[in-house]
Amino acid sequence: MISGEKLRKLRLLRKLTQKELAYMSGLTDSAIRNYELGYRSPDNEQLKKIAEALQCDASALVDHTPISIFEFMQVVFDYEKYFKIRPLVEDSTLGLIFHDENFNDFIKEWDEMRKKHYNEEISDEEFDDWKLSYPKKSRNLKRK
Repeated sequence: MISGEKLRKLRLLRKLTQKELAYMSGLTDSAIRNYELGYRSPDNEQLKKIAEALQCDASALVDHTPISIFEFMQVVFDYEKYFKIRPLVEDSTLGLIFHDENFNDFIKEWDEMRKKHYNEEISDEEFDDWKLSYPKKSRNLKRK
């Protein structure tokens, strides 16, 4: 299901009105308004058109709100084999190891962007834009 909050935030980051986004994605402004308010959700094809107009990946517009930390843990289990994830436990270091070049590059870039944000080299808006636009604005993603 689409996150109306993310849709609105990204639309505003792109300095678009609902009407402009609707035109760019081939939808009506009332459809965009209903998606932002959470009254309706676009089908997959409409979601792809909106994402293309906003220059983001469709997954950036989806509501990924977990119910609990345990739900997130189950997601890790579900993707363990697919993404070749394994736990890392060494001395006082805890983490996850991913055997995927794109994901590891993402972690490095995310860390770099968080540091830039913390050091006020980039604004809240620029950091949010980077996150919501990922991977479209990534300089590291190796597309296959």
